[in-house]
Amino acid sequence: MEVKRSVGIWGLLFLTVGGIIGSGWLFGPFFAAQIAGPSAVIAWVLGGLLMVVVALTFAELAAMFPVTGGSIQFLQVSHGTLVSFTFAWIGWISSVAIAPIETLALLQYATHYIPWLTFQQKNVTLLTGQGTIVAAVIMGLICWVNIVGINLLSKSNILLGCFKLFVPILTAILLLSLDFHPHNFTSHQFFAGGLHGLLASLPSAGIIFSFMGYSTAVQMGGEAKRPQFAIPFAILGALLICTLLYCGLQTAFIGAVPESSLVNGWEHLSFSGDAGPFVGLLTMLGIVWCVHLLYVDAVLSPFGSALIYTGSTARMAYAMGKNGYMPSFLRKLNKQGTPSRLVWVNFFIGMLLFLPFPTWQTMMSFLVSAVVFAYAVGPLALVVLRKIAPEQPRPFRLPKPKLLSFIAFYICNLILLWVGWSIMYKMLIMIILGYVLLWAYRKYGHGERFPMEWHNSGWLFMYLFLLGAVSYSASFGGGRDWITFGWDFLVVALVSFWIFIWAYTSGCKTPAQLSVVGK
Repeated sequence: MEVKRSVGIWGLLFLTVGGIIGSGWLFGPFFAAQIAGPSAVIAWVLGGLLMVVVALTFAELAAMFPVTGGSIQFLQVSHGTLVSFTFAWIGWISSVAIAPIETLALLQYATHYIPWLTFQQKNVTLLTGQGTIVAAVIMGLICWVNIVGINLLSKSNILLGCFKLFVPILTAILLLSLDFHPHNFTSHQFFAGGLHGLLASLPSAGIIFSFMGYSTAVQMGGEAKRPQFAIPFAILGALLICTLLYCGLQTAFIGAVPESSLVNGWEHLSFSGDAGPFVGLLTMLGIVWCVHLLYVDAVLSPFGSALIYTGSTARMAYAMGKNGYMPSFLRKLNKQGTPSRLVWVNFFIGMLLFLPFPTWQTMMSFLVSAVVFAYAVGPLALVVLRKIAPEQPRPFRLPKPKLLSFIAFYICNLILLWVGWSIMYKMLIMIILGYVLLWAYRKYGHGERFPMEWHNSGWLFMYLFLLGAVSYSASFGGGRDWITFGWDFLVVALVSFWIFIWAYTSGCKTPAQLSVVGK
């Protein structure tokens, strides 16, 4: 049974917007203000622009190959099995964790009405035993909706997407009109954390996390009607909408912070109710009706994002199965054309992730590094496919593909630098674990069905080594500060250029595998 094309242009746009607007807007402006001060507004603009550059490479690839789990199959064609598996593995693991992250955010806000869902331990909010059961029920409901079919998901998400847009827009308008203090931008240092703090806020405050939902359009490209137009439209349209929204929210938040909360500077920003920062500000203003509305959105926004990511993550795993990385029986589609078994596999893995990452902050920090690493799929695959398949129809063509692809690759590596060593080393350990599982699967499963293609993979191991070495030596997130701030931009540029050229020359030489993409 083949995957059905049942998602319209506007349905895909709202799926993508819904994937982007999740728990990030509920927490991100507060953390960004702590790290960067008023310059956090610039951080949101910068984050949106950086993601647009990276997303442009996916827009061409996804329109050219509108297949389910597209990002998994792009590198399979351009660089072969081992490279494809590496990026697919880390991308899949990170995507699996989105549902539990959003569920954590949902339950943390729901605690206002149901206090037995969470408890405080050393100023950290954790799930109770009952809260964990509720989390399992919520994630099970999310799985059921996805199993019923993507058509129901896309139609219901148009209404949900409209509501998810309405509430943050209303929140920003109320704060801007009722309690906006322009002097908050000037009376305290605008660049509170300097340029270093502004850049560090991109991964650490959840800014990049808040934008990464655009990949939904790529993973669900195989189910889109008129995919050649719908996919680029959904990616770029959703990023533009959400960049404007996040900038408005950050501006409103900074302007609404009371002066008394800034006596110790932005770094020590705190006020009553800051665990739910927008709720805290609206409560101080006495806008009770909007507080209740925001609590509803604080449930629906994370739920909607979890709903979408559960579906797109199952489709990533579906593509991994097509490439031979998973047992074929897991790929079986139900009568709605959904890989239901993989949906439940993701459910069980997601529940296990509550053990090592019990809070929103800890899970989000790891995810940013993993997802940004997986984003390198786009620029690396694009330049090789331009070389080996120049006649392949490209409804959306990126101008200056080599230059823009290199810039996108450089952006990914800069964000990985800003994540810091304390997170980077965990991602590298996860990649090594993936290799162990791949070796075991090939040895004891049916891995003989696909070659490893080592000759296309030498650059990958050097890339992983250099990522770790630069991160360990830099000044971000536990690094040794041997490479000082400023010089690290040059070092990352040189590493990116070398690896980019090496990956380009190591790509597959013929387009023979193009015929199997999407089948």
